[in-house]
Amino acid sequence: MEHVKEEDPKVVEEAKRQLEILEFGAVEITPRDEFFEMLKNSLKEKKPLRIKCGIDPTTSDVHLGHTVPFRKMRQFQDLGHIGVVIIGDYTAGIGDPTGKTESRPPLTKEEIQQNVKSYMEQVMTVLDEERTEICYQTEWFEEVTLRDVISWASQTTVAKLLSHETFKDRLENTQPLSLHELFYPVLQGVDSVFVKADVELGGTDQKFNVLMGRDYQRNAELRPQVAMLLPIIHGTCGSQKMSKSLGNYIGIKDEPFDKFGKIMSIPDKIMLEYYEHIGDVNKEEFTKVKEGLESGNFHPNEAKKQLAEKIVSFFHGEKSGQEMRAKFEDVFKRKQVPEDIPEYEFERGKDLVTTLFESGLLPSKGEVRRMVKQNAVRFMDGDKVQDPDLTLDDSFAGKIVKVGKRKFLQLL
Repeated sequence: MEHVKEEDPKVVEEAKRQLEILEFGAVEITPRDEFFEMLKNSLKEKKPLRIKCGIDPTTSDVHLGHTVPFRKMRQFQDLGHIGVVIIGDYTAGIGDPTGKTESRPPLTKEEIQQNVKSYMEQVMTVLDEERTEICYQTEWFEEVTLRDVISWASQTTVAKLLSHETFKDRLENTQPLSLHELFYPVLQGVDSVFVKADVELGGTDQKFNVLMGRDYQRNAELRPQVAMLLPIIHGTCGSQKMSKSLGNYIGIKDEPFDKFGKIMSIPDKIMLEYYEHIGDVNKEEFTKVKEGLESGNFHPNEAKKQLAEKIVSFFHGEKSGQEMRAKFEDVFKRKQVPEDIPEYEFERGKDLVTTLFESGLLPSKGEVRRMVKQNAVRFMDGDKVQDPDLTLDDSFAGKIVKVGKRKFLQLL
């Protein structure tokens, strides 16, 4: 009888420890048993796993919802593994059709480069730069021939591609579905072959595309990657996914006080979701918060302050997190105006809309008008502003304008 070598108990124990850390917050690990074997083999061979996550550089701004898979990648990195970020500079010309009701227009090379630079500067605030590989699809797709494309196409079926929920919905609703869009999951699968990914991270809406990578790696006689799917978190509204277009997002570029205030504005029902996926807590810490809230021993307002402080500290440092908490409590608990509000020397005779826009307090005149319409603009020593076209004269010098709950401006 062939002798079966016993596994090293230390290796098995460490693999179990890593599995417990990594599966916290994951919606699905497919296949989980293969993942556990991967961890054990990685430890035995002292060879780190390669953890893939791709981005389409179709936007330049990153919000906290985008960071969920990259936070998971950082957990892998802290355990000694390698993060591989795929820049979809080639497929940006196609656009990921997942969840889209219409095809996305291609971007120019200049637009892609600009978006990549901004996006990666923000993503690297989450990742460990020394354990991150950044790969561009053009490294392997630029030299692709028609023979290669046909070979890749032969490795899947039209029936399988049309089982993709997005494609199926488009056809059922008689909406256009272009042939080039069918190639997106194929190319994403081929990416995994070129970078030799062991694990691919993606949102739950990416399951079809991520599993394509297993097929193409198997066909290339490589060990198929494991799919680790992560949730798409709700925005600050609590009812829809975080999205810049919906205005319910918390951006990495947001100022620390804005981040803190936006966290404080979320409904209590999604607080645990934020703790689990963007709160930088482990399973034990999360369980303690959850049990405290359920028993009533941890007040939701205090829980939210601690969450906001954690998130600000993650991006801006512990001192900033503490300062933003103190500032928030000064402004909202004690009803005080913060000491470090921006000042702006306004032009006499100009209207309020133009002044607030030109000061940089709000991003557009339309946003100023919207805030006025919502009764969210007021002078601290007076009533709410009703007329957005209010003309400012010398009598307004020294006054403090408050917009929403967190923005202040002193007129000079």
